[in-house]
Amino acid sequence: MGLFGKKKKPQDALEQADQALNKGLTGLFVKGFVSKEHREMMNQSLDSAKQAQLAASGAIPLTATAAVLSISDTGRLINFDPVVVMELDVTETSGSQYKKTLETLVSKLQIPRVGDRIGLGQNPGNPIEVVYLGLLP
Repeated sequence: MGLFGKKKKPQDALEQADQALNKGLTGLFVKGFVSKEHREMMNQSLDSAKQAQLAASGAIPLTATAAVLSISDTGRLINFDPVVVMELDVTETSGSQYKKTLETLVSKLQIPRVGDRIGLGQNPGNPIEVVYLGLLP
């Protein structure tokens, strides 16, 4: 129950959710009772939450900036924060430019708008992907 143990950090909660979803007896039950589509959606949401946590902690360095060309809501929420799809005009620190579509979790207090500049970092789990780091001043 953890009444007298150490206080849990948000990382512990994400690790615990990942284990309950994918490993052990509860993972077996989830696999048996939840469709593959829904399990994949749950894992995507868990990955988005992990990336948001890394970005918020400053563990991911800024590797690119981007201008928001368009933004649309997916209708999904993670801890009451929306998951959105953004069309971006990305400029890397090396100087290369390209357009990219990014589906990511954003804070409901700082939802980007068309024309805003945002920071992007490299995903530690998959270096080809970028992670949303937030609005730039």
